Amino acid sequence: MQEMKEIFSREQLSSIFNQDVKCGICDICVNSKNAKDGDLFVALEGEKADGHNFIRDALSNGAALAISQRNIGLADDRIIHVESSYEALLKLAKYNLSRTNAQYIGVTGSVGKTTTRDMIYHLLVSSQKSQKAFVSRKNFNGQIGLPICAALMPPETNVGIFEMGMSEPGEIKKLLDIVSPDISVITNICETHLEYFNSVFDIANAKSEIFETIKSQKAAIIPNDLPYTDFLRKKAHQCNVKDVFTFGAENKSDAQMLSYDFINDIIQVKAEILGQSIVYDLHCNNVSSVMNSLAALLTVHMESGDSLDVLAESMGTFTVPAGRGEVFHIDNVIIVDDSYNACPTSVRSAIISLSKYKNRRKVVVLGDMRELGPDSVRFHENLAPTIDKFGIDKVFACGDLSKYLFDNLLEEKKGCWCANSMELAEKVVENIADGDCILIKGSNSMKMKYIVDFIKQHYNKIAA
Repeated sequence: MQEMKEIFSREQLSSIFNQDVKCGICDICVNSKNAKDGDLFVALEGEKADGHNFIRDALSNGAALAISQRNIGLADDRIIHVESSYEALLKLAKYNLSRTNAQYIGVTGSVGKTTTRDMIYHLLVSSQKSQKAFVSRKNFNGQIGLPICAALMPPETNVGIFEMGMSEPGEIKKLLDIVSPDISVITNICETHLEYFNSVFDIANAKSEIFETIKSQKAAIIPNDLPYTDFLRKKAHQCNVKDVFTFGAENKSDAQMLSYDFINDIIQVKAEILGQSIVYDLHCNNVSSVMNSLAALLTVHMESGDSLDVLAESMGTFTVPAGRGEVFHIDNVIIVDDSYNACPTSVRSAIISLSKYKNRRKVVVLGDMRELGPDSVRFHENLAPTIDKFGIDKVFACGDLSKYLFDNLLEEKKGCWCANSMELAEKVVENIADGDCILIKGSNSMKMKYIVDFIKQHYNKIAA
C-alpha cells in the first residue's frame, strides 16, 4: 500500500494553531463518514448537522486529528481546540497558499464549471512546459470546499485551477479572500439558482464578482453569445482586468466555433482562436462542451503560451467528468449519463445532442430541474416543444415538477411518470428496446444517477 504523503507536519500545525499538536496530517475532511487514516476532521456547525457531534466517529474511523470550537467532553490529545473551526480551516488554506508562487485560474458560471475546470487542468498537465497543475476536487467550489482544496494544493504547484460556485450575491466575493485568480473564466450564465435571484441579470452580476480581486487580473475569458456580454466586459475593465477575451458561436469572438459534427460518440470541432484555424475532437455527447472547450483552449493558451495546435491535439484525449455527458454502450443500447445536474439551458443542449443519433429510438429520462424559483412550472412545461422539435420519441419523468412537462407532452411520447428516480428506474428498464439511445438528466437532488446504475446492473445480471 502506498504511503500517504503528509500535507502539514506536526510542527507546522503547532505553529498555525499556537499549541502543541500531536501529529501531522495527510488530508482534510468535514464528514466523519469519509474520515480515513491520517485525516484532519474539521467539526463545522451546519444548518442540518453539527460536526461536533461526530468527532468521536471521525476519530474512530481513523482521523489523526480533529478541530473543535467547543468542549465535547472528550479528553483526547488528538483534538485541536480553537475559537472557530471555520476560521481554523481558513488559516490552513491561507498558510498553504502563502508557501507557493502559483498562478490561479478561477472558473465560475451557471453551467459547465466542472467540465471547463477539468479541461483546463487536462490541457495544462499535457503542456509542453510540464506544468505542475492542481485542480480542485469534485464539486468543492463553495465556502467550505474551496478552502479545503486551497489547503490541499501542493506548494510546488505552478498553476492552481479552482472552481467557484455561488447560490446568492456576495458568495464569490468571499471566495476571493481565499483564492485570488490571475485569470477568471465565466462559462455561461442562465437560469440556474434563479430561486435565489430576481432575474438572470442578477445572476450575471453575482458571477461578475470574480473580477473584483485586489490585484489586477491579467485576463478574463467570457461568453460572447449572451445578453450580458457587454456588462461582463465593462465590469472586467472597471476592475482593471488587463485583457478580456471572448468565446462563442453566434458573434465574432476571440475563440470562435465555426462548425461541429457528431461522429459516433465524438464531436469534431472546427474553430478559429485568435485568428488561427484548428480542428479537434471532443469525446463527449453534449454540444455544450464545445463552448467549454473553446474557453479552456483560450485560457490555457493565455496561461502557458503553448501553441493552439498542440492544445487542440491534447483536447482529443480529454474525457468528461462523471455524470456530465458520459456515453456508455451496453449491447446495442446507448446510455448518455448527464445525471449530475440540470437547468432548462443544459437540458435543451442535451436534447439537441441526443437528436444527432440517427436511426435509433431517442428516449429522455428527466428528473426535476430544481432551484428555478417562481417560474419553475413554466420552465418544465416549456420543454415540451423542444422534445417535439428535436425528434425525441419517448419521455420518462420523475418528480413533482417534471409532471408538468409530462402532462404537456403528446400522448405518443409519454413513457411513464413516477414520484422519484427509484420507482422510475424499474419502468425505464422494462421499456428499453434494442437500439435505444437514452439520455438521463435531472438536478443532483433527484438522484438520477441511480437510474444509470440500475440500468448497468440490469444488463450485468443478464450477461452473467
